[in-house]
Amino acid sequence: MKSRLRAWLDILRVSNAPTCLSNVLVGWMIGGGTESLWPLIFITGVIIAIYLAGMILNDVFDAGWDRRHRPDRPIPAGLIRRGTAGLVGIVLILAATGSTILLGPAVLTATCLLAAMVLIYDACHRFWPIAIIGMSMCRCLVYLIAALVATEVPPAPWLLWSMLAIGLWTAGITLIARRESTGKPMRWPVLLLPLGGCMAVAIGIQNWPLTLLTGLLLLLQILWIVTCLYRPAGVVPAVLGAIAGLSLLDAFLLGLLGAPLPAMIAVCCFGLVTIIHRPLPGT
Repeated sequence: MKSRLRAWLDILRVSNAPTCLSNVLVGWMIGGGTESLWPLIFITGVIIAIYLAGMILNDVFDAGWDRRHRPDRPIPAGLIRRGTAGLVGIVLILAATGSTILLGPAVLTATCLLAAMVLIYDACHRFWPIAIIGMSMCRCLVYLIAALVATEVPPAPWLLWSMLAIGLWTAGITLIARRESTGKPMRWPVLLLPLGGCMAVAIGIQNWPLTLLTGLLLLLQILWIVTCLYRPAGVVPAVLGAIAGLSLLDAFLLGLLGAPLPAMIAVCCFGLVTIIHRPLPGT
């Protein structure tokens, strides 16, 4: 029973789920937020559910590759049936996406696009390198969806620059992770990480002290990732550090937006992901 529970936790990559919360907070604040927290809680649950479904389906599509290269993964190891995992993933993504009909047609449409991008990436990423764009779009669309929940017309410049920042960071993670199974690092994609943060400054700075503090934390994390890539067997720690760093990028964006409490929550998300990665690696 414990081994099967651990297998489901592994296939779900639950340790990465807090990054979804920090992503939603960025989009929510770009949209100006509302006094009612119910829509924020609801859309956070939806985004986490789609993320978890995407992780399950990633293993379903990768079962053949994992059998050759990562036989310890839950499906090739026989701990979870491929058909069961596929059914759970499909039901979860359909239920989460369909539930956004309660939030209006704009949110439903954007969420359907997110679900489509998740499926396209999961199905194609092993043989279609350009699918990296699909992975980046998944994180970008979380910002868009959360902003639409907060307001029907989010400010375009803030939204576009933030989406560019998270898109570049996600592309960097994905490219670095391509060498995860070989252990031979591809270092140049790490340049995409600070590039995203620098691009985000184009938004404008609403709170200098908060921006400097969150920017320093983000810079230290980038330096940690670079250090990992120059160590033996450092690819996996670098990938995990970059995944956790998504929440620090969110904190930086929230600092630029002048949102102290959401920025603090995003930093806590980073800490939580980092801690949970020890017993439950998110890759």
